[in-house]
Amino acid sequence: HLYVQLKSAMVDDSTKCLARAIGKGPKVSIYAPKTRICVTTTPLCPIAAFTLCNVAQLRPHFTVLDPFAGSCASLLAAAHIATNSARPTKSQGGTVSIEVCHNGLINRDDIVRDFESRSLDPPLDIIHGDCMLYETRERARQVIGQNSFDCIITDPPYGIREAMTSGEDDDSSLPPLTQLFYAMGRDRAMGEPLLKVGGRL
Repeated sequence: HLYVQLKSAMVDDSTKCLARAIGKGPKVSIYAPKTRICVTTTPLCPIAAFTLCNVAQLRPHFTVLDPFAGSCASLLAAAHIATNSARPTKSQGGTVSIEVCHNGLINRDDIVRDFESRSLDPPLDIIHGDCMLYETRERARQVIGQNSFDCIITDPPYGIREAMTSGEDDDSSLPPLTQLFYAMGRDRAMGEPLLKVGGRL
């Protein structure tokens, strides 16, 4: 938009303008919901997905968890940021997704194709399960060598168009993100933190 404004302000082609680029971002249109292979009813806008990654100050070597992954829009953005790094391994980073609807309302094979068709590394694992359950969170940690995650990036369900699930304790009336915080607190109390000390959520 700035370029267009500068161009229109020029009198003729001989007019020169000195400018400095202060930022460069991805072409987010290639991640727009209408371009996705995995289609859901509540897709996360790619601009919002990249904003989540930027707020978390994501780095290519980070291990990233999305506990409410849906069609993995946020992890597509994370994978884009890590494009110039080595292929993710358990020691170099990578992403893990959790979604209770996988292979039901959401097809995990379509999710993988969304990554591969854009030459991005797919998640290290796509877990079919409820992140409120200890067993599911433990499986996520096992994927990265029984470690804690560097970063948790997620767009939790709001209960408007998505189904709401209850956890293992009597706090199912709370918002999903609050339930997750309680679950993470229980994990940390057992010495099995889901998020590293100093990690970003």
